[in-house]
Amino acid sequence: MAEHIILNSDPKTEFQLLDDGFILIDGQRERNNGFYAYDDMQSVELHKLWYNGLVKWLRYGTWLINGAPLVDEIPEKGSLDITIGKNKLTVFLTNTDMLLKAKKLVGLLNKRTKHVFNR
Repeated sequence: MAEHIILNSDPKTEFQLLDDGFILIDGQRERNNGFYAYDDMQSVELHKLWYNGLVKWLRYGTWLINGAPLVDEIPEKGSLDITIGKNKLTVFLTNTDMLLKAKKLVGLLNKRTKHVFNR
């Protein structure tokens, strides 16, 4: 039975977890699309960007001094990197909801494989 984790709807980023592997549908990066076996997975890493907080404070400071923001919304919150063989799949996480769903995904991947990956 497949379990579906939809990280984002536009562009669609979805993981379909099957018994022997997962299907990745990535609307951001088409080269990531495909089936990947759990046995081939070497690592899963979830990265949260540190500079988002710095940019937020710079924006507030700019509003106070100039009355106009320095930057718009932060385009990226982090990334999910999955190493399979010699290939590295990177899924960009563009909002907090995607980051939370990616944490859940790492936990599900840990249950389906013999490896324990970082959160």
